[in-house]
Amino acid sequence: MSWKNWFIKGLLWFFNPKETRSRHCSTPNRFLIVSTTGLGDTLWGTPAIRALRQSFPDSSINILTSPIGAQVLEHNPHIDDIFIYSSFFSLVRYFLPLKRKQCDAVLIFHTSQRIVLPYCALLETPQIIGTEGINKDLDFLLTKSLKKTYQHEIARRLSIVQEVGAHVTDYSLEMIVRKQEEDAVKHFLGGHGVPDHIPLVGLHPGAKDTFKQWPAECFIEVGKRLTQHLGCQILVSGDQSEALLILEIASKIPGAIPIAGELRLSTFGALLKKMAVFITNDTGPMHMAFAANTPTVAIFGPTDPNLCGPFHVKNARVLSARKTCTPCLKKRCDEPFCLLEVGPTTVYEAALSSAYRLAFL
Repeated sequence: MSWKNWFIKGLLWFFNPKETRSRHCSTPNRFLIVSTTGLGDTLWGTPAIRALRQSFPDSSINILTSPIGAQVLEHNPHIDDIFIYSSFFSLVRYFLPLKRKQCDAVLIFHTSQRIVLPYCALLETPQIIGTEGINKDLDFLLTKSLKKTYQHEIARRLSIVQEVGAHVTDYSLEMIVRKQEEDAVKHFLGGHGVPDHIPLVGLHPGAKDTFKQWPAECFIEVGKRLTQHLGCQILVSGDQSEALLILEIASKIPGAIPIAGELRLSTFGALLKKMAVFITNDTGPMHMAFAANTPTVAIFGPTDPNLCGPFHVKNARVLSARKTCTPCLKKRCDEPFCLLEVGPTTVYEAALSSAYRLAFL
């Protein structure tokens, strides 16, 4: 154990003696879910949240999540209160409101911030349940530690809610799209002169980790071929930090529309629902497409689709190289040549077979 964790352990012993957390609630009814990382991570938790609500319809379900996670969950009907973790000061601000919740169980879906688990321990919740080995060496703060096995991240989260008695019947991701988001999409497309009858094809060339990015020239080739052969409207999407990449690709595909972060996340979710096919790297919007039930071609390189790809999704096609060193799951990769093993023709053909919404196919 590192000196940091010894220090944390000492502070917790001083401020929160062990006996105050030894109380056990056999039938928990007030939950705090912790999921403070990215877009995809948050969506992975939605089947578990739904299972928790369906199993405990009268319970109080609260979540501590990231700013982007709050956008994903803002209209989720299974959650009572959302607490947004954006800084240390936000944790200070929420401490008393969370303590007043008197939660019976904290369910750690995922957090990459060392402070979060000790913070949950200070809430004096009888149960803190999580997965061993992914808590910055702070597993000793868990009252129940589930063994980490080779399973999809959605299944791992489901195993946590099953530990408190939830029953799982539905594995689908969930992101609520309201009519106002659908109206915003109509306004956006109308403003770009896109007729209602033209099929929409999305290209998502970016990723938070650059080693997950399929080459820009490959996206350009696929976009050109789809435009030429299908007469579809190409939409090149990403966030503001990827604007240069998006503009580069869109400028080389006839008629393509760049979308560089100008749509709200929920509005982009509504746009995904209208797409005939979405071609994407392994990134958060890929999981949004799964939630929207949009036919999706997902290009994987160093990451393992068995852990973080589609899970019980019918309309998804995974393309990945299996003759290289994948899956390596490294945090960085200087030469992700595995992505180069997936050629433009393979992606183009997969897009054609996946786009069953196209009337002439």
